[in-house]
Amino acid sequence: MSVISYIFIVFLLCTVLVYYIVPKKMQWGVLLIASLIFYGYAGVEYLMLVSVTAIVVYLFSLRLQKSLDEQEKLAEGADRRTARKIKAVEKTKRKKFLVMALVVVIGILVVFKAMGFIITNIKRFIPYDGLQSIPDWKLIAPMGISFYTFMMVSYLVDLYNGHITAQKNFFRYLSYVLYFPHVTQGPIARYEEVAHQLWEPHHFSMDNIMRGVWLMIWGFVKKMVIADRIAAFTNVVFGDCFSYQGGVFLLVGIAYSVQIYCDFSGCMDIVRGASECFGIVLGENFKRPYFSQTLPDFWRRWHISLGAFFREYVFYPVSTSKLFLKLNVKIRDHLGNVIGKVFAAGIPILCVWVLTGAWHGAKWNYIAWGLYHGILICMSTLFEQQLADLTGKLRINTECISWQIFRMLRTFLLCVIGRLIFMGQGIGSSVYMIKSIVLHRSRIYDIVNDFSLAEGEWRVILIGCLVLLLVSVAQEIRERSGCQEDIRDWLMRQNWLFRWLAVGIAIACVVMFGVYGSGATAAFIYEQF
Repeated sequence: MSVISYIFIVFLLCTVLVYYIVPKKMQWGVLLIASLIFYGYAGVEYLMLVSVTAIVVYLFSLRLQKSLDEQEKLAEGADRRTARKIKAVEKTKRKKFLVMALVVVIGILVVFKAMGFIITNIKRFIPYDGLQSIPDWKLIAPMGISFYTFMMVSYLVDLYNGHITAQKNFFRYLSYVLYFPHVTQGPIARYEEVAHQLWEPHHFSMDNIMRGVWLMIWGFVKKMVIADRIAAFTNVVFGDCFSYQGGVFLLVGIAYSVQIYCDFSGCMDIVRGASECFGIVLGENFKRPYFSQTLPDFWRRWHISLGAFFREYVFYPVSTSKLFLKLNVKIRDHLGNVIGKVFAAGIPILCVWVLTGAWHGAKWNYIAWGLYHGILICMSTLFEQQLADLTGKLRINTECISWQIFRMLRTFLLCVIGRLIFMGQGIGSSVYMIKSIVLHRSRIYDIVNDFSLAEGEWRVILIGCLVLLLVSVAQEIRERSGCQEDIRDWLMRQNWLFRWLAVGIAIACVVMFGVYGSGATAAFIYEQF
């Protein structure tokens, strides 16, 4: 049930209506039933799988909570030394249960998303005849498995560390996992951020509905007017890249960068807007990433919830682990502080980015894309001071707008190169596209006649991108000036006639300029991840 389909709009309207009619204590039950219907619509067998996985996590969570309760009971009244021993013993017990739970949850993710890749590469790189008889792995991954798996992992780890209390009611826990606005593409919501909102009573508020509808419409504009229209161009070039050469790949890299932003952030706007209709606020997943002046800043603004997950559950655990700290000390003792600094900064970052690439899918292009960004971020971290010194020696005014625009364009170009790595049909095609930009003499392409988009379609794309840019600039300026209000807050202060007029115009734009029929790309890009 795509969130840009008519059936989803009807489904959402019916759910909102029932949600505010039933008694307040039953509202979370309405959301659970709606989420089961929404997920079951994609396939009952997948609903069974996520439900069984949730049961496993639920049972392990109860055991982790029992250990925490025992630890608190035994440590009560004990002296400090005894309390530390009790905590150490109970933590060791919890770690065993945590590892078993994570093996199950992550194992299911690996089976569905990576097993085919693993088997293919074993048969490819190990020349043993017996291995060639292994059948190809063709399981279709359940909808949203990457997202709900990470929510389960964060729930278990936070519980293991004692940051949260286990939910004793299984159906309430299931409502958190399957909450239909975020189950397909995120944002990856931590339990402590969302759970209490799901179960507390919410009173009907026309302002909340209006704010949610505005955000949804803005998401529809991004997805249906801009992203789906650009897809007609990018799909052709990426689908047969060896038929093209030269600067067209730079153009398609830029176009795809806009497309994937509008596609993914558009989806986030729609699901966050839908959630706000229930009075439930999901975390912001994008914060105008193309205004970033460095790659680390870009990834703090892009897919914010995924970045926060890897930072919290991969980067910090790796960089602070006893094994890593011991290795770092030995490297500094034997190879010097410079190499030790490279090791200390680089290994956790590379771990994060290899996993980030693999999370997108079992494909060498995704892993290469992760390594590309990991290496660049390592270099920017290691040479940060030297670059600052060079900037000072060249007497560059780092506060002037021209320098900031230069840094934004530089960061954007690095991301464009990353998109070409990401979208190649194989490593060879990615290398060909990047090399062709630099080495091949550019052939002049007629973008109107050589591709399926008419001149009017390109005009709509340009106008749509201009509107997107102006709104983003206004939001960025307001935020940098310290203003906490967004565009919707400003709209809410206007009179009712202006507000409804804005809604009507926005809906008309989607209806008139949205891509429909055979040219539409109903599936969101991140649904495949």
